[in-house]
Amino acid sequence: MGEKYGQHVSMEFKSSPLISVIVPCFNSGRTIKRTILSISKQTWFKKEIIIVNDGSTDQFTINTLKELRDQKIVKLINQENKGLASARNKGVDESSGSFLFFLDADDWIEPNGLEMMCLHLMRNKKFGYVFPDIHLEGQRRGFIEKEFNFFEQLFLNQIPYCIFISKENFINYGIYDENMKLGYEDWDLNIKLGRNKILGKRLPIPIFHYDVQDTGMLLSKSIRNHIKIWKSIRIKNSGIYKINYLLSEWLLWRRKTSTYPLFVFFLWYIILSFMPENVSLKLFLSLRSVNMFLKRIIFKRNLKD
Repeated sequence: MGEKYGQHVSMEFKSSPLISVIVPCFNSGRTIKRTILSISKQTWFKKEIIIVNDGSTDQFTINTLKELRDQKIVKLINQENKGLASARNKGVDESSGSFLFFLDADDWIEPNGLEMMCLHLMRNKKFGYVFPDIHLEGQRRGFIEKEFNFFEQLFLNQIPYCIFISKENFINYGIYDENMKLGYEDWDLNIKLGRNKILGKRLPIPIFHYDVQDTGMLLSKSIRNHIKIWKSIRIKNSGIYKINYLLSEWLLWRRKTSTYPLFVFFLWYIILSFMPENVSLKLFLSLRSVNMFLKRIIFKRNLKD
């Protein structure tokens, strides 16, 4: 299942880089200890954990964060509530590592996750960042395996937020847009990176555990505003959504692995450009529901097998 990596990193890389793990937190006191424990148990020794408390109001969360800080497990940064994008950027500003990894306060990773991602990126130097397969937890179960295809990424957010990237690439070509209050700031970041030829490489191992709660406010808000967010991304990156650019990218990526046939996105582009937003949103939500239903059936069949 994917590549195998040694347990003793220092034997292969005499000068192992420091990895900064950025964990934004807003009232996530009941899950963040699990998240931090998964990071602290990593086989990659040179790491720092930076929690950015994004103005939490829940006293249990505040007490939990103080406890973690007092145990000297993490570096705790407090700020007013400014949103997920701002919290991640603040964590980067306070980081000392040459590599960054982003992990939310309700998710967790396997003990060798940082090691595998770092070595995978080092061995695939033409790529700008790495993302792992996803192990779904919570209200949905299963696995998500996505190959990077930049043309597809221009229309659908196909890769997880938890990318492993050099700090240099993130600062020079990325940075989260703090004005994106409706979500999908990671989608916007990936498009920005791809526009600058900083491309992603899949790590085909589900080391990332993603806790899915369909009632989650940010998730629901992002889905309800999917079309509006995509249109704002298109306006910000207008140059790469011109038909000539899209055709050139399609020619470049058409033979690469994708989740959906790439020609479909030209039709989707026309629908999004000319159909009323409320109608195109209903179509998107219907297609999403069908897709999720089929994935559940496939997952249940695989369990029986």
